[in-house]
Amino acid sequence: MQISMQGNWTVRVKSKNASFPQRFIITGAASGNGVYAAAVATPAVAVTGNHWSIFIQHDAGAGFQLSSTQLKFPQKIGSNYVFEIHSNDAGGDADFDDLILSCSTPATATEHLVYGNVSLYSGICFWNPCFPKLVVIDRYEGLLEALKIPRLKAAIEKLYPERIPIPRPPFPPDPDPEPYFKPLVINLLSDIQIPPKQAALYTRLETAELAAGKKSAAPAGEADNLVFDQVVTADVASSLKLDFNRLDLAKSISALPFRCHTEAASNITLRFEEYDRTAAELAGNPYTGTGTHEPLGAAVTDMFGNYIFRYRRDFADALDEAFSDKAIGENILVQIRPDLIVKVVELVPSFQVVYESAPHFNVPQLKRINICLPKSKVRPASYCFNGNLIGSLGNVFVDGAQNTAASIPPPARSGPNSNLSAEGIVSVTNLANLAGFKVDCACWAGTIDLRGCLFNTARKAGDPVIRHYTIRYKKPTDANWSYVTESYHHPKFPGNVPNLVGPFSVPLEVDGNPAAPTLAYTNIQAEAYLDNIPWQFANLDRYLRLNTAIYQDRAPGTVYFRVDSYDAAGKPVPNATDLIALYIDNTSLNFGLGTVGFLNPIEYVGCGLYKMAAGEMRTPLRIQFKANDVDGFVNQYQLHFDRCPSPIQLHIDAPATLVGTLPTGILLDKTKATNTLANNCPGYTGTLEDFSTIGYVDLDVQPDAAEDGWLKNTEEYAAFSIALTASRRATNGYNDAFEGLYRAYHSFGILRK
Repeated sequence: MQISMQGNWTVRVKSKNASFPQRFIITGAASGNGVYAAAVATPAVAVTGNHWSIFIQHDAGAGFQLSSTQLKFPQKIGSNYVFEIHSNDAGGDADFDDLILSCSTPATATEHLVYGNVSLYSGICFWNPCFPKLVVIDRYEGLLEALKIPRLKAAIEKLYPERIPIPRPPFPPDPDPEPYFKPLVINLLSDIQIPPKQAALYTRLETAELAAGKKSAAPAGEADNLVFDQVVTADVASSLKLDFNRLDLAKSISALPFRCHTEAASNITLRFEEYDRTAAELAGNPYTGTGTHEPLGAAVTDMFGNYIFRYRRDFADALDEAFSDKAIGENILVQIRPDLIVKVVELVPSFQVVYESAPHFNVPQLKRINICLPKSKVRPASYCFNGNLIGSLGNVFVDGAQNTAASIPPPARSGPNSNLSAEGIVSVTNLANLAGFKVDCACWAGTIDLRGCLFNTARKAGDPVIRHYTIRYKKPTDANWSYVTESYHHPKFPGNVPNLVGPFSVPLEVDGNPAAPTLAYTNIQAEAYLDNIPWQFANLDRYLRLNTAIYQDRAPGTVYFRVDSYDAAGKPVPNATDLIALYIDNTSLNFGLGTVGFLNPIEYVGCGLYKMAAGEMRTPLRIQFKANDVDGFVNQYQLHFDRCPSPIQLHIDAPATLVGTLPTGILLDKTKATNTLANNCPGYTGTLEDFSTIGYVDLDVQPDAAEDGWLKNTEEYAAFSIALTASRRATNGYNDAFEGLYRAYHSFGILRK
């Protein structure tokens, strides 16, 4: 697997303990690129460059291919930073000692290394488990959970009043308005909400002073007359916003259930930034994330989630105000310790930040920082080991055997994680899988990531290599296949610049015909594993993004997708075909509120205000509503009635199936409990099924006999609201499979005459 490197390093072979031939490759560097023999006698390689890569390979009889690699964390040994790269080939053991490389670089005062382990967290843990001394909420869902805890809610209201979502009953709060969630940071250990800034001071001595032994010099390579002096801390006042009991809050949080599952975040690209605090943050107030962000570079985790990142920090030309009273001597050099932020970016189809961490404050030159990423936001890269050609759709695993015969209709793909029916309706049955949700009987909509194994790392000698693949589609009523022609890009190192993967016109022998120009895509999985082309490992298992609206055409329904594979000569690769069905439906629910008004004439003032005399207080109200889908993907709909300043009990006069008295609030809450995989997904059309109409349903209500009327006898005015909500079972493989929330709202007021 690929190891990303930053800056200048010396690479040497430490040991080799393998029967298979081994080698390592350096690519993307300014100097030192090449293929090198895996022997202890191989001369050390001096590599320079801002960002470059190392590949370790072995030949088990089918040509050189990538070995598994593991980073060992760096140490400062003498005047150098040193770390090792251990590798494991396709042999029977898994001891990661087949080839070991040692990498070293001078430990100068301006070179910094951060390293550690990256994990994905999920489960019952609304705060990030990698900040043991802080409460860091880095997901919108976590914020909503935190607000359910009274003491924590009180602290958030004090520190982050602007981040409190505004609920509008019966609707849930609106999503966080940021393009991605900026973390909330609560310090339980101090009244100062952000740790004070720190700086390292260095003194420049004359050569004669060093020779006299007054102080020991800094590491060689920076400046022989530069010596470390001390670490100083800025004076910061307590946060003016902090007036809650930290001890009570800590006790309250410690009593909460915390069952957080973590797993290795393999092959994840981490983007590091230096964060410059705002003036308010420097004064000890809460972290906002609105300060300046300076990009430092990127690193890629290994298969175990380990990473090493190197960056350079020059000395400040002048003292920061916070440290101006700490300087000693005339030749003080100040290096402000940085606050580091980690981002995860989705590069395709567009540059999009999917996660931003809270800062790691005051990072010294050599520092271990373990990083926890929310699994709901970040997807690890796949490592194909004899997997199916169509392995997953987004985060939904496609279980069952590969359809190598391209049978139509395809057999249902069923397994421990999901069921994809012959019609393409999906049910996700295992909440513990990567999908992160469960659903019965959903259609497909939006853009779907097609993922799978076009190159298996456990290849046998002589196995053909897939070099190109085609994707075709058709509906059950179509006579012929059509080619998918959507452009697909994937990033390369260095720079993570997106490169076109296809389609290109390639001569291929399709369906037994002579070779002819065909629209096909390049198998970048094979290029990364076999050809040392530095494709980004994140999302390497994804080989297309399907815009399902293209294939739905004029009406929702089943669409067949077929993947075929070809070798370098354009010949079909045996058994490298797969075919599935997707039931695609990008249409919205037939949904909304129609006319809401009284059945008898009532004086209308305007702006939603009615005037009623005593004899009109029981005038029936008609509410028109609809929530249906002829294709049967309604999940649920609800009609809610609310009155302020106090609730009201209603009597339903029509339709006949609903006549009777209902308690306050919810007039209707409809779903179909039998619309499940166990019942073969009969579908649910919503109000079409419940009231036999595709149009509006007329619901007539009036105050119950126990009520005084629309207004109580002691009231002069009341406000009323009607809300219709609904959801649809549809997924792109990433969402929770319940599309919505559809909602419509109407309000009015009644004033006593």
